Amino acid sequence: MRFKTQPIFTQLEDHPTAHCATIAELPNGDLIAAWFGGSYETAPDQILLTARYDLRQERWSEPRPLAVMEGKALGQPVFWVRKDGDLWLFFDAIQERDWRSALPFLQRSADEGRTWSAPQLLFDYPGLMFRSRLCLLPGRAIVPAYDENRWESLMMISDDDGKSWRLTAPIVTPQGNIHPCLVQLEESRLLAYLRTGGRGGVIWRTLSFDGGERWEEPEPTTLPNPNSGIDLLRLHSDRLLLAYNPSAERRTPLALAVASLQEDWRPARILEQADYEFSYPTLLQARNHDIHLVYTYRRQHIQHACFDEAWLEGAA
Repeated sequence: MRFKTQPIFTQLEDHPTAHCATIAELPNGDLIAAWFGGSYETAPDQILLTARYDLRQERWSEPRPLAVMEGKALGQPVFWVRKDGDLWLFFDAIQERDWRSALPFLQRSADEGRTWSAPQLLFDYPGLMFRSRLCLLPGRAIVPAYDENRWESLMMISDDDGKSWRLTAPIVTPQGNIHPCLVQLEESRLLAYLRTGGRGGVIWRTLSFDGGERWEEPEPTTLPNPNSGIDLLRLHSDRLLLAYNPSAERRTPLALAVASLQEDWRPARILEQADYEFSYPTLLQARNHDIHLVYTYRRQHIQHACFDEAWLEGAA
């Protein structure tokens, strides 16, 4: 049974706020994480920062800038580690004062994130934003996205290895929804969990039977959601793992739940339960079967947890 937790970094003096982390596994087995940091969320000095995790030493490197646009707040990073070895980064850049004006960008790296191409604008669509990992099907890449102005989720799909992208019709719920998290259940059947809008309530779910083109009418689950980020992952053992805040109102505690592919959820572990914000979890299962989780810790730093499925099974 394996469990380890550590901060990726302590609070940075020049970027004291940290939020919205993502994580990916590089071809050599090391990990790369990214998040946004600044004076405060949406501050003009908000940039994307990154750190690398040495698998052998089990240690994170010092954070360094990943993407900077002078005077524009950046956020919502999502990595795509491609079969050709290149690393792509999707992110958003605020054009005016808040996320409603943010535009979606892409930049590429051919050396595992050490150097990057100039950012490329993907759509002239203010408020089109990212949050969750890609869903990769044979011949198709799906980037989960959402509209910050309308509070509706949608998918950004490429059928030509990222050369071109198109947007699907929105997924609509009564209180609004964002942050769709996707898992593949069968060849063309996909499951999406959605962050609720409004004052909070529960996670919503929807299914696609055609590889993400069209989505069934969403329905509520019984899983609480305080209008905050979640993540859903299909494990190598063909079970589902959910990281979320099991509260309708607060971004604490931060918990894990497990289920079969039939979504029969049961509590697994409470990771954080103090009277602070622990939010925006992102999950990854590496090729060696270790499960990694990064999340916002009190808006001060990004915390990293590493564990195995035996640790999940050891829950009380």
